[in-house]
Amino acid sequence: MPNVRHRLPRVLALCVLIGGSALSGCSTAVVGSPIPAAGFQEHPETPRTRSAIAQPPRIPAPRGEVDPCTLLTPDDLVPVGGVAGPPHPGNPVPGACAHLLGGHPDDTAAAGFHEPLPSIAQRQPRGVEVDVRGYSSWLYCEPVTGYQTCTAATAIRSDRSLLTMLSLKDASAADTADRLFGLTTAALRKLPPA
Repeated sequence: MPNVRHRLPRVLALCVLIGGSALSGCSTAVVGSPIPAAGFQEHPETPRTRSAIAQPPRIPAPRGEVDPCTLLTPDDLVPVGGVAGPPHPGNPVPGACAHLLGGHPDDTAAAGFHEPLPSIAQRQPRGVEVDVRGYSSWLYCEPVTGYQTCTAATAIRSDRSLLTMLSLKDASAADTADRLFGLTTAALRKLPPA
């Protein structure tokens, strides 16, 4: 069994990315608009504007919450490297649960519950609104210490979002976002009606 204790500080560092971060001020600006990866589709009636989301966010059916460590199962994580050890509740933010993945030592997936979607979009102005099974979602990707890290905050109620995160070494933003779409969809299906 791999020693996951050494890998937890990197998971905690992802809080900075999810929290809207000082890292975004240090990164190199990329010219142009982000393009959603496969699976993340824009809502056709809503023109995309940077750092703007549908008002109010689209929530076809409000969802309740479950134990965040049950949102991503070992079967859900097989396409991204499988699990490498037990889940880590409260990481990378309170209300979430991180799973270290096989493959590279710090590959990580996480899911949980976070702030309302507009708050997250405001802190991540370089993100883009996408559609996940009819729900408004804010996709944000950024390289962090050699790992491509993408987060998706999906509106499940006006006061809460489903947060999913995937960080993979030597992966492109498009590939990481595409894989994150699968994890977001899997987690969303596990939520009961509110």
